[in-house]
Amino acid sequence: MAPRRRPFRPRRWALLLLVIAGLAVAYHLFLPAGLFPPTGRRVILVERGTSVHGIATELVRVGLVQGTFGFEALARLMRLDRHIKAGQYAFKPGTTVPAILRALARGMSGMDLVTIPEGLTTREISAILSVRLGAPVAAFDSLAHERAFLDSLGITAPSIEGYLAPDSYEFLPGTAPEVAFRTMVQRTQSILLDASAGRDSLPLGLSLRQVLTLASIVESEAQRPEERARIARVYLNRLELGMRLQADPTVAYGEGRVPRSRLYLRDLVHPSPYNTYLHDGLPPGPICNPGRSSIEATLSPTEGLKNLYFVARGDGRHLFSNTYSEHLANIQTAHAMIAARAESLAATAPVVRDSAAAAAPQPAPAQATAPAPAGH
Repeated sequence: MAPRRRPFRPRRWALLLLVIAGLAVAYHLFLPAGLFPPTGRRVILVERGTSVHGIATELVRVGLVQGTFGFEALARLMRLDRHIKAGQYAFKPGTTVPAILRALARGMSGMDLVTIPEGLTTREISAILSVRLGAPVAAFDSLAHERAFLDSLGITAPSIEGYLAPDSYEFLPGTAPEVAFRTMVQRTQSILLDASAGRDSLPLGLSLRQVLTLASIVESEAQRPEERARIARVYLNRLELGMRLQADPTVAYGEGRVPRSRLYLRDLVHPSPYNTYLHDGLPPGPICNPGRSSIEATLSPTEGLKNLYFVARGDGRHLFSNTYSEHLANIQTAHAMIAARAESLAATAPVVRDSAAAAAPQPAPAQATAPAPAGH
């Protein structure tokens, strides 16, 4: 008697294949680095505009997933493929694909971002990046003046000063100094191009580098956002008339200090190419790294004003004037305002006892008696 053949049941085989495929997919999604993933963390960089396939390829390269298909398919299934945010991310091998996708869509948290305030010098920025990225300050200082690196960025100046855009960046520890600086420079160049787009010419025919230089002075002088465009107008008026800028921050920078340092009268004669009390026109280059607002204020200064002078009131604002005689009167007014404010504070402050410092005389601002100062 012939053996009885088992009937072929395609549905059963289809179900079996489906189960096997499902297990394979689940394995790749929930055990993406295998049953025994290695220890440590893997860092990936997601740049703006990177495709899902590009991200998946990078995940495979660093060993976080074994193939690109599962990651790409789930990204589209979860509708996260268009919501992945640029940044640097660190994952432990064995992190599931859904968890990786949610983290990429959520983006870096505020504590992970490296925030660079407006108006810092390259030296100050290098100190921040050194701590946050774990690279020596010397590496940043050297890179800031390296001719080959500057040429690769299209910077003809002797240093990177002025081109490091203040912003929050997705840098994690281990980011190379070259990557950090290049990202920041490209952002500044983008801001300059965006802000100058559609213009027939720039104020007084300045070049973009000169705009950046003047914006750095505006950044160092302005403490109130609403005054940036007016301060820019003062300096442009001076340049147009052939007057020296006489800006304190340029003097401080030329002495190797931060631009907002307090000056004495003796500082105003310090020999430096950045001393705008001694030299006509703009200094050789930026004195800090200005933000977008100061760049835009320099390109769009307050219209119609003939102001040539301003002096600090002591509360972050300034008194502006058109003539030197008005400026001298404003200086006296500013001194009176500052003295009144100090007296008011002293009246409400606790008594200081046994303190030599409390009785020590304070130096007067350099520009209080300096000839024809523009700034404070």
